[in-house]
This record gives sequence, structure tokens and C-alpha cells, in this order.
Amino acid sequence: MKKILVMSDTHANRDLIRAAVLRYEKEADIIIHLGDYAGDAGYLKTLTKKKIYSIKGNCDVSSAARKEILLRAGGIKLLALHGHDQGVKHGLDGLAGYAANKGADLVLFGHTHVPCEEYRGGALLYNPGSLGEPRGRKPSVGLVTVDEGKINIKTCFV
Repeated sequence: MKKILVMSDTHANRDLIRAAVLRYEKEADIIIHLGDYAGDAGYLKTLTKKKIYSIKGNCDVSSAARKEILLRAGGIKLLALHGHDQGVKHGLDGLAGYAANKGADLVLFGHTHVPCEEYRGGALLYNPGSLGEPRGRKPSVGLVTVDEGKINIKTCFV
């Protein structure tokens, strides 16, 4: 079983980053930051000893973070990326096609600042929303549990 705390679009809002880590870190094995700002992962490292994966977002031009990661977790293939290159603000078809090409079962993405959970083309696409600059909702993160190929997702408002 793998438990993942997922956050995106924190935009240097350290108060909310700290609040999310204090509230949800104990429920996770690892943390994935989906970009904007990838540099916030450095701040995360001062708050927790958990393994942190950081993805480069569209606002992270000078960041050395990777554009995507592909992991095996709990019996599935997980793809994490920001989503801007796949045009997620204009729909999820591009992301679903990209996921299919990568053979991903679960795709974690950000960029839209709005929580979303949808099956497309054999993959579960999940956006935890934005922790730093939410659009139309409260700041949010995701708790993802993967166990023997089964995926459970919970969007948590901070």
C-alpha cells in the first residue's frame, strides 16, 4: 500500500503549505508537488522527513525540477505532471491521450487550480486543486491511497 499527499499550485503560500503538512503528513508515505512553484518543495523539506517528488509547472521556467515522473506504486503505474503541456485548461482529452501513451493507470496533474477526478481512456485523472491560489473553492490537497491496484482518492480542504 502507498499513501500519497498531493499538492499543486502552492504559489509560495507558506502558511497554507505548513497547514497542509501539519494536518495531512501523518496520513502519507510520500508527498508529490505538481508544480507552481516547484521551489516550494524546498520549503516542504524543512517541514517533513517524507520523500518529496517535485514537478516543474508553467511558472517554474528556471527550475531544475523534472517535467514529469512515472512511478510504480501499490500495483499501478502513476504519472505526475503539471498538465499545461497537455492543455488541461481546455479539456482532458490531451491528458488522457498522453496517459495512454505512457501506460499510466493514474495521472496526477495541476494547472487549473480546480479539483477534478475523472476516468478517461482507462486512466484515472486527478487534480487536487490549488493550495495557494484556489479558483472558486477553498485551498485543497489530495490524499491518494493505492493498494493492490485499487485507487482511493480524497480531496481535502485546508
